[in-house]
Amino acid sequence: MVKRLKRCSSNLPETILDYDDILSEILVRVPARILLRFKCVSKHWLSFISDPQFCHLHTLRNPNPSISAVFSNLSRNIGFIPFNFDHDRATITGSGAPSCNPLNFLQNLCHDNIKIIQSCNGLFLCHPEIVPPSSIRGSDVRRVYTPLYHYVLNPTTNQFTKLVPPAATAATTAEPRFMGCALAFDPSRSPHYKVVFLWCADEPSPWGWCSHHRIEIYSSETKSWRLLDSSFETQAQITYQDGVYCNGALHWVGLCCEMAYFHLEEECVGLVDGLARFEEKWGDRDFRYFMKSVEGHLHLIDIYSSCYTKFEVLEMRSDYSGWFVKYNVDFDPLYTAYPRTPLLIVLFLAKGENEEGSCSLVLYGSGKVFFYNLKSNTFKSIDLTPQAGVDEYIPGRVGPRNYPYMETLACV
Repeated sequence: MVKRLKRCSSNLPETILDYDDILSEILVRVPARILLRFKCVSKHWLSFISDPQFCHLHTLRNPNPSISAVFSNLSRNIGFIPFNFDHDRATITGSGAPSCNPLNFLQNLCHDNIKIIQSCNGLFLCHPEIVPPSSIRGSDVRRVYTPLYHYVLNPTTNQFTKLVPPAATAATTAEPRFMGCALAFDPSRSPHYKVVFLWCADEPSPWGWCSHHRIEIYSSETKSWRLLDSSFETQAQITYQDGVYCNGALHWVGLCCEMAYFHLEEECVGLVDGLARFEEKWGDRDFRYFMKSVEGHLHLIDIYSSCYTKFEVLEMRSDYSGWFVKYNVDFDPLYTAYPRTPLLIVLFLAKGENEEGSCSLVLYGSGKVFFYNLKSNTFKSIDLTPQAGVDEYIPGRVGPRNYPYMETLACV
């Protein structure tokens, strides 16, 4: 596979140049999606770019790609917003971003509707989305329609792997023991990922509650499972759904902003207390966004029915000592400038363009993407290129459950 070229000039010392080393140094700097097109150059380039060793190197050398798109969570009703900006025309063109539903090929292969439950640095964690018939109600829905298997998907390469936790499957009897799972992938540390499955240590109630849970971990590096020896106390106020990976740990947030976390290297769990002032308000909460910013901080946004235009952006202290109010948001000037805009949907937190240390809240509504500078309380909008058959008002391209996507050659 390795081709060697020799310099034949007698005026130069004999040097053997490794063609693949030179090619690697060039291609490792090329964005992942463009590299997929380069596979058509020759059979050698196809083999070279597809080689897991090169994919690992490219992943490590490109640990922080920009967000290319944001996807909704269901394959049967998928929508997405591309993020390739043409600032001169003040539009988002979609050039270079995914042009179709990345879950279609997986759905066609597996004959399931697929639901995204987490995105993590370019990889999606998914499971089959099974809609029970109306004749099945109550706890029977959980017993019959709780999926034990999940998929890790790379939408850039259309590669996926199916995961079935062996210990959790073997322990399941009358009630499914599965509580939740989360994906941990940090290409700045490793080209490999882990998936953490949480399942009930004892027989759960019909509604899924148990006092302690076990943790089973899949490693893509070893292609193997490992069940931790200890069981861990389950926090009643935390559902262990919608996990977020940040700084080497997985995090789950509860009703009153309490937060459980699992540190993967140390294999220990922790709990951050909630905020007393949220205990009486959680019932009025309509939307919640729990996310990691590009600076590597955890943020929490709760939006209440009493006022959709004003809310706080909380940030978790790096030592887990608690939440604090990082920003106060007021959308009234934005709605005054765009009176026909429906309820804005939060997409993600991005770095501010001009001010050092500034951060922008990226939002979607009525065919536009808005960038709200949280430091200066200013905003700008960019028009989305219209898509055939897409109603930008109801239901829109994406809903409150949306997942950012970035390009990666990471092997799954």
